[in-house]
Amino acid sequence: MHNEAGAPLPEDTPDEETIDPQKPYLTYTPDPTKTKAHRQVVGMKNAGGEAYGKATGLYNKRRKYSEQWNPWLPFQSAHDIQQAQSFSQRTKTWIDQHLMHGLDNLKIESFQSAEAPQKLLSQLDLGFGDDSWIEDHSHIVGTLYYRDIFKCIQFLLAHLPFQAHLDFKLVHVADSGGHRIYSEMNTGDWWWDTLDQLPARAMVVPVIYASDMTHLTNFLGSQHTWPLYIMIGNICRDIGRTPIERAWILVGLIP
Repeated sequence: MHNEAGAPLPEDTPDEETIDPQKPYLTYTPDPTKTKAHRQVVGMKNAGGEAYGKATGLYNKRRKYSEQWNPWLPFQSAHDIQQAQSFSQRTKTWIDQHLMHGLDNLKIESFQSAEAPQKLLSQLDLGFGDDSWIEDHSHIVGTLYYRDIFKCIQFLLAHLPFQAHLDFKLVHVADSGGHRIYSEMNTGDWWWDTLDQLPARAMVVPVIYASDMTHLTNFLGSQHTWPLYIMIGNICRDIGRTPIERAWILVGLIP
């Protein structure tokens, strides 16, 4: 066919194939029958993850010594913690006026002055506290501040909100066609190969580091620092990439 100018018309291209919602495309959809767990390959006696007993973390200790344990101590409630954290961006005058005039509808029970929130936040058992920082003055360029990495890892492993979001079992996930699917860190080959080199019943806790330059001030020669964060690969990626979940711990400040 030709148009009015005599030029041939472009050929019609076929429409793209539409997916029938009743017959979904199954490629890269996990198929339980094709998925292999590490214990299925090496046997239960050699599979990773032997339990030696209950962890004696913060939560278990509190429950042992007091059935009426308040997990928000030294605050009275989660609401008070949220308010204290939000006040950190406000001036002391604003906070005092806010509390004095009852603008919080008198719901805050833990503090009634601008001085108290920061002090209470530093006393939270769920955090590390100011005394967790170690100072190293041996560097010429400045002071290096860091935390005990093992304590940070122990904290992440024992943190109750992460309990349902930790992966310890290794799996090779595949679709109905046998194609490998990679999602969480425990679905990759590195974790599997590493565990095969360890003694039977051992467990792998991958440590992930992240850092980026942070600009502090334009005065005194434009000061910068490099905060160093860690997270463990056992934590699900959806939790790890959500800032509000606080799965990343500040472990060092590099001058």
